[in-house]
Amino acid sequence: MRTPTSLLLVLAAAAALLATAAPAGAASSWSATQGFTAGGPRDIEPIPRAAIASDGTSALAFETRSDALMLATGKANGTFGSPRLIARSGARDHSIAAARGGAFLLAWESADGLHAAVRTRAGRAIVRRLYPGGPDSEINGVQVAADPHGGWVIARRVFALHGSAENRVYGVRALSLDRAGRLLGPVQDLGPGQFGIDARPTQALAVGADGRAVLAFRREVPPLSSAPRPVVVTTRPHGGVFAAPIAVPVANAVEPRVAVDGAGHAIVAFTRVSRCGDVGCFGAPAAVNVLADGSTSPPAGPVLDFPGRAFAPSVAYTGVGAAIVFQLKSKSAAFSTEAPVMAVTLNADGTVGGLQTLTNRLAGEPVAMPISRGRVLAVWEGSRGLGAALAVNGVFAKTAEPKGPPPSTGHSNSTNRDLRTAGRYAIFAWARAGRVRVAVRAF
Repeated sequence: MRTPTSLLLVLAAAAALLATAAPAGAASSWSATQGFTAGGPRDIEPIPRAAIASDGTSALAFETRSDALMLATGKANGTFGSPRLIARSGARDHSIAAARGGAFLLAWESADGLHAAVRTRAGRAIVRRLYPGGPDSEINGVQVAADPHGGWVIARRVFALHGSAENRVYGVRALSLDRAGRLLGPVQDLGPGQFGIDARPTQALAVGADGRAVLAFRREVPPLSSAPRPVVVTTRPHGGVFAAPIAVPVANAVEPRVAVDGAGHAIVAFTRVSRCGDVGCFGAPAAVNVLADGSTSPPAGPVLDFPGRAFAPSVAYTGVGAAIVFQLKSKSAAFSTEAPVMAVTLNADGTVGGLQTLTNRLAGEPVAMPISRGRVLAVWEGSRGLGAALAVNGVFAKTAEPKGPPPSTGHSNSTNRDLRTAGRYAIFAWARAGRVRVAVRAF
């Protein structure tokens, strides 16, 4: 299958930038897994959220069984200090981002609005912020990303922001902040839409090396409406505002995931829907490039023998283009979100690579994230424990995985794991039976 020219040009530029990929053997092992007790076994997992900066400084946030929000900060060698209390109660969905020098911003939803705890550097005091709120709901959501040019970006999913009392729907808001977490301009309402409700690690928001923020989400319509619900993309230059969202040129798409590279390029992966059922929608994975003006290229992706069996795509740039990692059921399996993990490359020469099998065993929630010099790390959970693969020049091979019992397959809507990367560093945090675990790796 040929890749559209507009996507090809960006992939070629990324390949030239990242052509100096390190050999696969250059990677080291994960740090010793560190654990924190968050409370005894319960139906709702502690929901860890992790972040790491390109110098290896990191942060981990999680909720205890008593609903306290805790924060632990880590060093490049993977050691974390004792967790500190951030909110005694009332914290809901939360997200964290990290920047060099030990800076971080932890954002969380609460009944009185959106809160943040921000530190501009290791050793500095943590400052707390409260931002203008919207309708309060226990199912609001948040994601935060660091801006490499300074500051932070927050995306919010707010229930009942749009629609009448009988037809309430989610809306999406965006906030741009300075290094200290102060608002830069008014909060933006981007219209009806939602992200982060598919019980997978959320990658709706990313900021590239040029400071351009890219946010992808799915439009919302009233419950009984037959109107389209396209995936849309909006961008914001550093210091600017988000533009009007632009629809991806696919009639029915779900599960958008955003990735950026070190040259200001951005790409969005999603599932082209063939059918939907009780546990989600299935189809074929595809991706579009986000162009300089905020529009998108035509979609590109593999042609599958059984396109109605693929789901859960994520994407990252490689040394030779980009890689989409996704799940593909080998046979019909109703009511299941476990399946083998596959990958394809979108090559800079205009082709889509063949299917690569990362694991042929049943697995859950694979995530692909970029590592410096064009490598891609994928981590998933399986019946025999965690699994991981590392791609060099778009070719995946097994690599060391974090040590410890894997996160449980069944969990609440918010996922019980989080993989994040920056530069040559990766952090993976997960929960199982009331205990949060975290490990760091330098590649």
